[in-house]
Amino acid sequence: MLPTSNRIQVSILVAARNEEKNIERCLQSLHELNFPKENIEIIVGDDDSDDRTNELVSKYICDKSQFKCIKITKQIAGLKGKANVLAQLAHEANGEYFFYCDADIAVQPIWIAQMLAHFRPETGVVIGLTRMKHIHWLADMLSMEWLFALTATRFFSLLKIPITGMGNNMAVTRDAYFAIGGYEKIGFSIVEDYALFIGIVRQGYDFQMAYKPEVISISEPMNTFPELLRQRKRWMHGVMESYWLTRLSLFVSSLIVPILFLISIWFPINVWSSIIQYYVLVTGISLTAVLMLKQYDLWKAALLFWFYMVSIGLIMLVNYYLPNKTIWKGREY
Repeated sequence: MLPTSNRIQVSILVAARNEEKNIERCLQSLHELNFPKENIEIIVGDDDSDDRTNELVSKYICDKSQFKCIKITKQIAGLKGKANVLAQLAHEANGEYFFYCDADIAVQPIWIAQMLAHFRPETGVVIGLTRMKHIHWLADMLSMEWLFALTATRFFSLLKIPITGMGNNMAVTRDAYFAIGGYEKIGFSIVEDYALFIGIVRQGYDFQMAYKPEVISISEPMNTFPELLRQRKRWMHGVMESYWLTRLSLFVSSLIVPILFLISIWFPINVWSSIIQYYVLVTGISLTAVLMLKQYDLWKAALLFWFYMVSIGLIMLVNYYLPNKTIWKGREY
């Protein structure tokens, strides 16, 4: 689906708060997109950052006409955080398609063309793929976690079962966004990407998943375990709001080992055989994702991913139910 005139076809909306360490990498990748400059606009919403984010963005885009930076200082009634930023950026956008990209993401040059190819007349939203930079073992485990979850999402998308959206790699049509009333009508959600995705699907639009290596975006990983816990506290809100199958999958995958031991009390099952079979299943899916998406550097992580998955799942559940606040980007939710 290539541009047919000099009108703006694609608006890329980037919400950024305190991203001075990552924003230039993101902007550089967006500048290098292999797409006609006259058919694209990139709008960065600086969410009242208290670091050098706004300064760095302004300096980078000063000679690049397709970029625009908006300082977000007001709050739309009922919205806050990223949802508030994206709601305001949508009203500034002129494109027929809204592409979403996080400020800690680097996209591939062919990202737009590959995502646009998945839109059909009835399609309202297309989901992309994300992994982490290959810099340490935790980053590799996080990459496998993304690819494993996205592979499962891909499977269910073929059955037209909506699982979730991806705020760091997702595109929606302008018509679909405003048909549901935008974020103003959706209301605040700490997982604004899922809220937008499910709102469009419930409106009757089709959804597609671009499951191919050409659309994989590269994210900066969490580098410490406390950072990871803060991120997952936020993510768990999204899981608990999502499709029942997603919630069930999380509980089963997180508690499978104690569940098997409990079952063995009443039923004559071989617990260790069942655990081995579960390991083989998870590892098989992980290796399939590595091969299909050509992320060959992750093959070792795929072999160890099961151990990480059952551990982090249980930790996420415990962390979610602890009576502490969700803190993200310096704000309390």
